[in-house]
Amino acid sequence: MEDHQALSESAQKMGITGNFHLLSKTARIKNGIGRTPEDVLGWDYIVKDDVGTCYKYYAAQPPLIGMSYPEPIECPLGIRVINNYEVKFQQAIEKMQQLDCGGAFVGLGLYWVLSPLSTNPEWHIRTDIGSEIVVNANTDEANCLSYK
Repeated sequence: MEDHQALSESAQKMGITGNFHLLSKTARIKNGIGRTPEDVLGWDYIVKDDVGTCYKYYAAQPPLIGMSYPEPIECPLGIRVINNYEVKFQQAIEKMQQLDCGGAFVGLGLYWVLSPLSTNPEWHIRTDIGSEIVVNANTDEANCLSYK
């Protein structure tokens, strides 16, 4: 994951050493609503180091450039470390477009819920009509959840 390499380099310049492990990433979306992967401007990351300290930072989505300094934060509850995932956000957006669950996304994030029932990290996409699409980040299986 290229973003973590950039974070590691940035952190080392600030005297923070060690490996970082992804806990979550949440998209910043152009004008608050997106239809294509190009509408994702960048990501708010939460990562955990080997010692157990959590940090948040922002990294732009290429070809945009830029990254914020990592800030220590209290580690969030209810999610676990994501060591690897196969389905990238572009594929998750493609899945959204195949479902009749909304034509645009207003929220997009990746995390792995700390539950015995959750066996893989998942992409969560909130659509413009208030539905939530959950895409398994390893198998690309998708479900549309409507809340009425």
